[in-house]
Formats: sequence, C-alpha cells, structure tokens
Amino acid sequence: MKEVKAYMSNLMQMFHCLYRLVPQLFRLLLFIAVFEAVLPYVNIIAMQLMIDGLVDKEAVKHLMIIVIATIGVNVFLRLVLGELRRRREILEVRLELKFQKSLSIHESNLSLMDIESARVKELKRNIEQAKMRNGGVENVVFDFEIIIRNMVSLITAVIILSHIFIMQTSEGKTSFWTSPYPIIILVCIVIISTLVTFRLQATQNVRVSELNDDVNQTNGSAFAYMQFISNYHFGKDIRVNGLKDYLCGFFDNLWTSSIGYTLWQKLGKEKAKIPCITVVSNEILNIFIYILAIGKACAKEISIGNVVVYINSIQYFIQSIVALVGASGVIIGHGALMKPFLELLDMEEEVSAEKGIKVPSDFQKLSFEHVYFKYPEQEQWVLEDVSFTLKKNQRLALVGENGAGKSTLIKLICRFYEPDQGCIKIDGIDVREFDKRQYWDIIGAVFQDFSLPALELGNVISCKNDFDERKERIILQKVRMDKWLTKHNITFDQCIYNDFSNNGMEISGGESQKIAIARAVYKDTPLIILDEPTAALDPISEASIYQNFHEICKDKSCIFISHRLYSCKICDFILVLHNGQVVQQGIHEELLRCDGKYRELWNVQAELYSEMRGKWDGDVIEDEYGIL
Repeated sequence: MKEVKAYMSNLMQMFHCLYRLVPQLFRLLLFIAVFEAVLPYVNIIAMQLMIDGLVDKEAVKHLMIIVIATIGVNVFLRLVLGELRRRREILEVRLELKFQKSLSIHESNLSLMDIESARVKELKRNIEQAKMRNGGVENVVFDFEIIIRNMVSLITAVIILSHIFIMQTSEGKTSFWTSPYPIIILVCIVIISTLVTFRLQATQNVRVSELNDDVNQTNGSAFAYMQFISNYHFGKDIRVNGLKDYLCGFFDNLWTSSIGYTLWQKLGKEKAKIPCITVVSNEILNIFIYILAIGKACAKEISIGNVVVYINSIQYFIQSIVALVGASGVIIGHGALMKPFLELLDMEEEVSAEKGIKVPSDFQKLSFEHVYFKYPEQEQWVLEDVSFTLKKNQRLALVGENGAGKSTLIKLICRFYEPDQGCIKIDGIDVREFDKRQYWDIIGAVFQDFSLPALELGNVISCKNDFDERKERIILQKVRMDKWLTKHNITFDQCIYNDFSNNGMEISGGESQKIAIARAVYKDTPLIILDEPTAALDPISEASIYQNFHEICKDKSCIFISHRLYSCKICDFILVLHNGQVVQQGIHEELLRCDGKYRELWNVQAELYSEMRGKWDGDVIEDEYGIL
C-alpha cells in the first residue's frame, strides 16, 4: 500500500502543477461531467413518465409533450456539450504547450553539472518513454475527468433514487421487499464488492507498475535505437556504414530475447486480470439489482415506470463505483509514470549569488589560484593545483594531449562547474560571488561540442529576436563567410538545416564552425573562449581565420585550445597541461628551447609535416606560420 500512496501523491502533485498552469481546463471538465451525468437521465425519466402515462391512460397530447420536451432537452444538452468539448480541446493544447515550456525553462535553469549527470539523463529518457508508451502529463487530465464524471454520476443517481422513495409510498402489504433490508443488503454487497475489488486491483496495479519499471529499463536501449535511426542527421552514416541491418537486428534481438519477451508476457497477463475482476463484480451486482427492482414493483412500493428509473439509477450508481475502482489501476499506473516528471521538476535550479556583486564589464585580469577539480562520483582529480593569470587583452593557448583537462578548465572558467579546492578570481574577486547570469554576459565561447539551432541565420548569430544585419555581415567577412553568402544567395532570414523549414540550408561542419565563431564575436564580450575553433576547417580557411585572429579578438582577452601547435605562435603565452597539471608556461619560442612536453608535441607534429613536404606545396604557410 505504500507504493499506492506514493503513486497517488505523485498524481496530486502533478494535478496542482497543471491546475496552476491552466485552471480553466479543470473547471470546464467539471461542467462537462455534470452535463454528461445528467444527459442519460433525461431519457430515463422521460421513459418513466411515458410508461406511467400509458398505465394511467393519460391523453396522447400529454405524451407528445413529453416526447417533444425530451427531444428539445437532448438537443440543447448535446449542443452545449459539443461547445464545451471544443473549448476543452483548445485548453488541452494550451496546457500541453505551457507545461512543456515550463519544463524546458526549468531544465535551462539547472546547472550544467545536473544536466550532464547520469540521473538527469535517465529521468529524461524515462519521460520520453512514458510519452511514447503511455502518454505524458495529459494522463492527469484524463484521470481527473474519470473521477469527476463518475463522482457526479454517482451523486446524480443518489438524488434520483432519493426522489423515488420520497415520492412513492407502498400500496401493498408490508413485506421483505418493502422493508429496508434489501437496500441494506445491496449497500453491504456494494461495500464488500468495492473493497474486495479495490484490494485485488491494488495488488495487481502495484505488480503492473513494477513490471512497467522493468520494461522501461529494457526499453531504454530500444528507445535510443529509435531516436538514432529516425534522426535524418545520421542518415549518411547509417547508409554508408551499413548500419540499417545491424540496428534492426539489434532491435529484433532485444524484443525477441527471453528478457524482453518474458517481461511483456508478464505485463500483459497482469493487465488482463484487472478488467476481469471488474466485470465479475459488476455482473454480480447487476443480478441483485434486477431481483430487487422486480421485488419492489411486485410489492407495489414503486410504480412500473419507476422500475425503469430505479434499475437505471442503481446501475449507474453501481457502475460509477465499479468504474472508479476499475480505473484505479490505470490511475495508479499514471501516478508511477509521473515520478520522473516530478523528480526533474523538483531539482533545485541555479540561484544567483547572495552578495550580488556586479560583474565588471571590462576586467583587468582573470586568475586561477591552486584550483583542484574532479567530476561528481569520480575519485581522480581532473585538474590539480592549476594556477595562472590572464591579463586584459592577452591571448592564452591551452595545449595538451586528449584528456589533459583543457575542456574541463574551460568549463570552470564558464562556471558550469565550481572548483573543489582553490578559486578563480576576476580582479581579485572570487567569481562565485558574482551573479552567474551576469557573469555569462562577459563571455563569448565556441565549445568543442557546440550546437547551432535550426533557426534563421540572423537569429542564430545574434541569439535574439532581432539582429544587426550590417554587424553580422562584417563579422562573417572576418571569418571568411562573405563569399559563401554571395555564392549561395543566402539571406539572414533563411533557416539553417531542414528541421523546421522546407527551404532551410544544409551546412557543412566547417561552415557551422565559422557561424559558431561569428556568434561568439557578435556577442562582443571582453573574454572570448575558443575550444578547437578550427577543427572542422580546411587548411586555407584555417589559415585565413588565424590571419584575421588579431582583428577578430581585437581589444579582448582570449583563451583557445588547439591541437595544431603552429597556431600558438599568435598567442601571448601558452599553458601546457598534462594529466590535469600545469607542466609548462611561457611563449612559443621559450617553450621550444626547453626540454619539455610542449617541444615533445611540437616535434611529433613537425616530423609529420616533414614527411608531407614532398607531397604538398606549403611554402606560403611555412613562411607565415612556420608549419614546415
């Protein structure tokens, strides 16, 4: 029962969350439930009046009035219901959009440490699986509607039954059927049936929820497969590398394996037991209802017309109770599905620094002071005792082998993570004392795993609704994209990629990297960070970027990572990382004269370039950059 209480608590929390977003929807559902509960009784009461009228030999005119009134009320109620349902569909769409917006904003306010954590990745995967297999938060609306509809129907049935017994008196002899005992027996049967049914279903529902969790775990790999194979960006790799047969075979093996087959078989059996319990309970009660109605009619406690109302009212009463109990399995299952949504929503968002010190818009120096850092749930230091100072308008190159800690150092500068020991300072102030969002305003960055949204080019570069087209043209010229604009007749209101636009443009890796650099420059910040900014560029484009590097980063401090060491010659000083430690600092010429890691890396590249001397004409690049 603890699990059932937990699942119901999940539903209540999600209901309050959704009600705050669109309260009109839930009020509208209440009105719809009232109309749907009343509508069947219009015909039932009309039938009762006509039967009693025929028995009492009333005039045909009176019966025709009943028929016409019944048709009129039916038409009116159905027209009202149609309009209410139309508005309901509009409000449901609004709720879905508002909730998705709310969830997305919440995710964007989480720290990068949380976003990159295994826990959040698992929660998001479970959320997507819940949407795909069972629907999302709209299930809460569905559950609310079931509960309200059956509760209103139950109350309406009680009111109708009460009216029957108030208006009717027994004309026959006192008997068992005219005594309160049949009603007491019926109530006892209903209570016992309801309790037994609910108990059995609660047990089955918990078992179904547990199996759903197991299926979700198994389904994780299949879901990843479906995401991969349906993403058009992977289309080339799937075709060229022959991944189609492998992926489809993987999917088939997963669900035809003993694990996948057994889980689905168990889940199907457990789900099938729930409606069986409901049907058996409902039929037992129906038999007693008919016996009771016939007995009371024979005892003349109710009229012949009221027999129809009596039977239908009790049936609706019983059906409402049985429906509530029967739906409990679905409702409890939905409560289990809400768990990942709520866990994600309950995660603490990043907050601004309490001191609220204003971030200097034009700082003089950025310094690392004995910084140590390791990722959560890891024991080994990724950065260990790192210290250096970057002064205003200086250009710093970070050099090291893969895994040396270069990108992690960038993440610390951007405050995606905080140091475990030591501190990072701007003009002598610990950066943790600054408002994080204001702090990000002074940083322009191109990350190694950068991404560009499939939006209009002008908005992609400016990251805003509006943009300065003239400024963007000048920046694109600096990164050698002006000819690309002219050649392909690209406009700034044209989308990149075809995700959301029929006339979008597919861009190459090098073109996307240049746009990412343009985006960082457009922000016009005092600090620019470039993590492998030219990794996807051809040699000519790369040389052009470095030729204009001083112009691109004019009057700015700059930190960049590059595995092509010739680019370090344009920097004011170089920081060499190895196994998370700073092993060398200095300028290019000094480090080449020392026997250390930098010269080792340089010699490896120089040897490679020497082997290519006879194959490539590199005179121009050799003269300007010293590659060969």
